[in-house]
Amino acid sequence: MWVPGTGMKAVSSNAEEPIQGWHTVAGWLRIAWIVEAAALLVAPSLPAQVKIGELNTHLTGTVSSGYAADWGNETGSDHSWTPGGAGTFSGFYYNPNFLSFSAEFYLNQSRANSNFQSITNASGVTGSSNIFAGSHFPGSISYSDAYNSEGNYGVPGLANYVTHGNGSTFGINWSENLPNAPSFSAGLQTGNSSYSVYGTNEEGTNVFDSLNLHSGYSVAGFNLSGFYTTGRAHALIPELVTDEPPTESHSSDDSAGFNISHRLPLQGSAAAGINRSDWGSSYLGSTSSGTVDLSNAIVMVHPTQKLSVTATANYSDNLTGQLLEAVVAAGGAVPGINSNQKSNSLDLTAVVSYEPMHNLQTSATAERLTESFLGENYGLTSYGGSVTYLHEVFGGTFNGSFSATENSDDQSGEDTLGFSANGNYSTLVLGWKVSGTFGYAQNVQTLLVTYMNSYYNYTFNANRNWGKLNVSAGAGASQTALTQQAGTTSSSESYNAGLGYGMWFSVNGSYAKASGQALVTGAGLVPVPIPSPVLPSNLVSEYGGNSYSFALSSTPVKKLILSASYAKSTSNISNSGIESESQNNEFNTFIQYQTRKLSFSSGYARLEQGFSDSGVPPGVISSFNIGVSRWFNVF
Repeated sequence: MWVPGTGMKAVSSNAEEPIQGWHTVAGWLRIAWIVEAAALLVAPSLPAQVKIGELNTHLTGTVSSGYAADWGNETGSDHSWTPGGAGTFSGFYYNPNFLSFSAEFYLNQSRANSNFQSITNASGVTGSSNIFAGSHFPGSISYSDAYNSEGNYGVPGLANYVTHGNGSTFGINWSENLPNAPSFSAGLQTGNSSYSVYGTNEEGTNVFDSLNLHSGYSVAGFNLSGFYTTGRAHALIPELVTDEPPTESHSSDDSAGFNISHRLPLQGSAAAGINRSDWGSSYLGSTSSGTVDLSNAIVMVHPTQKLSVTATANYSDNLTGQLLEAVVAAGGAVPGINSNQKSNSLDLTAVVSYEPMHNLQTSATAERLTESFLGENYGLTSYGGSVTYLHEVFGGTFNGSFSATENSDDQSGEDTLGFSANGNYSTLVLGWKVSGTFGYAQNVQTLLVTYMNSYYNYTFNANRNWGKLNVSAGAGASQTALTQQAGTTSSSESYNAGLGYGMWFSVNGSYAKASGQALVTGAGLVPVPIPSPVLPSNLVSEYGGNSYSFALSSTPVKKLILSASYAKSTSNISNSGIESESQNNEFNTFIQYQTRKLSFSSGYARLEQGFSDSGVPPGVISSFNIGVSRWFNVF
């Protein structure tokens, strides 16, 4: 049975099927190879450019054809002689600043017959055009369409789930920049995608559109600007990451704002702005919406070159709505939550900075934060200071900072000490290029007075060359958690190493491990953007897992490329007590030899992916290709 939109056949078998009739195929494969190679070899090249009146165009591309086969338990055994290729068509009319355009297209491209990153034979086109680029009224249009292409359902810090499907995007932008007149710009973006997840019977969709308007003007020393944005999104979320059947979510967000700024004496400036946003969310049969008004102001002066004073004020008339709007902006949904209950926040901050020497900067800070939230009033007074230092140390460069803050809580009467330290260092040690970064913090204030954050992170990288021999290694890790809330930790760690010798070989390996809390969206899991206790537990998923990969490539002789890679990942997702475990294995090989404008290539790709609660066996798909291609500078 043919499956629409996938380019594959579906069968009921749960095991991989071998290719049928291989010996029969081999005979006509050799004959077709010789005929096609001869045709491509003698094909003439046309002039390098075509000009018709004021129209200048240029077309380059690769035409290919070869034997292709695919088989597995999600597709029937299939083989064919498949045409393909890729190209770029570009040009301009009259002048590149008047009208220019470019389009890239590809047909039946996959890991098995090219470097295109898709397990299936993907096809598509991307294009863009600019008009009046050298005038006061520039504009642009962009478009992309992909068919039967590979995609990802994201998992933070881990290898993503592999999907495949179709998608398209369209965007148009236009600006007006007349001298001595208000500027204006407008942008419209829209797109959609539909996909299925290998190893399940589930499908997902994403649809979005957005409009952005902006205007600015300067008069009597005042810089004025205003904006308006609106966006809508709809998603069908696969069941594999929720405890519900495939669920639809809808979200919307509209914002409008105005900003003003002016220069002040003592090399200073002042600015202020207001912003109103309306958002809505629909998920699991219930809806939530809210309106948030934000206002801010900042004044900054530099009495001397080394001394600066800054004061800021930020006010929100709906702190609950502000928090939940962040969830909607991240692609999540917040159904059934009352965001219009009375809540607000006021944050007043003063900072004095002084630079006693060119590589040392210090500052002192005072802050008063008051909030009304969930029927309670909260207040926090903080005093602190920081120092930033840049200097050469042991032949390398060190840049570090340290800050400490004393926080006094109005409600509890308790005082807490918060601090943070960050630094990075790079140097050359015995021929090794070494660099590293670190960060550590304890009791750092979050958007909500009631929650403090703690975290650490580090990275390390080293590499060295001995002639043609190159060795590299790296590592990194991070962890963050709310100090007062157990079970809110998110962490990740990764390691990588590489070894290469000129063109002879290059081998790389990596390992990653991650766990934490995330929101379920149509595009994947995203880290929770606000303190998770604010959200109901059924809207937050816990995830964890690990992944590793290896890759090998070689160019033993000129114009011969050999490559192979393997990746494996395991992960689990828990939502409202429902757990799902998954496993993903990918193996790919590719060989290519080029002579003049001809390239001979062969490749094999295999994917296995499964989920414990999908109700079906792990999905397995394999593809093989052997073919020939020719590059053309058509015109």
